[in-house]
Amino acid sequence: MFANKYILLSLSILVFIGTGCIPSTTPPIPTTRPEPTLTPIQRQPTSTVFIGIPPIHDPLIQSENESVEEFVARIAARDISYSRPLLIAFSQLENKNDLSFWVSSNKSDVQQCWLYQTDSNQECANNDLEKYLNDRTLPKIFFAFVHSDSAKSLFLIQYSYDGDEQNPTDYLRLILELKDGKWIEKSITSVY
Repeated sequence: MFANKYILLSLSILVFIGTGCIPSTTPPIPTTRPEPTLTPIQRQPTSTVFIGIPPIHDPLIQSENESVEEFVARIAARDISYSRPLLIAFSQLENKNDLSFWVSSNKSDVQQCWLYQTDSNQECANNDLEKYLNDRTLPKIFFAFVHSDSAKSLFLIQYSYDGDEQNPTDYLRLILELKDGKWIEKSITSVY
């Protein structure tokens, strides 16, 4: 008799569970699967992320009968001076074995110099150089040749302006590239 009551109780529980008195949490399963829809993959524009040397959007090109030194002076006048009168001098490295010494600003190391005014330039004579070097109101750019191979040349540029008390000197690196027999401005970047 006890076994009959146990079987009856078990069946009652199964009937109770099966009738849906306990809510179901799973959704009904569909009998047919829907057809997949195909959507074409749209191409994304190529990334303009840049690694390395920033490109120059309007590079200068060496003119006919213009020396490399004159070309570098013209680049410095355009890209650094911001139309301010200044002295530009082609000099030597302070220490050829250690580039951290940068460019010499000593009169004895200057090989060639130019006085740039707005939209004009003139080569400075040796006796004018001392006057320009001592003028504290005149910004000065000294540049020196570092290295060249058959395709590229590297120059270091030192821009100093005593009138700017926060940043009296900027250091830059200029790379020129040779294309079709003429030098082209490849990059000019600040060195921190």
